[in-house]
Amino acid sequence: MSRRLILSLTGLGLALVLFLAGVAATWGFNAGYVSLHGMIAYALGGLLTLGLSVGLFLLSFHSARSGADEAAAAAEDEFRRD
Repeated sequence: MSRRLILSLTGLGLALVLFLAGVAATWGFNAGYVSLHGMIAYALGGLLTLGLSVGLFLLSFHSARSGADEAAAAAEDEFRRD
């Protein structure tokens, strides 16, 4: 992994931690009690969602840079001509 990617992922992870801390503080002030298991589930859900979105974006960027999109478009054009 490149240094830029590692820094980006670290920044996104820090943003997620700050967001979760804000959510926990808001829940604590407003009333509802969330158990430790609930917070762990919430954090894992956020991390998995973030990981999935980062992975899908990386795949789409890789596809665009590798020329796979152009090859698919050319094949589709050829199919439509027939």
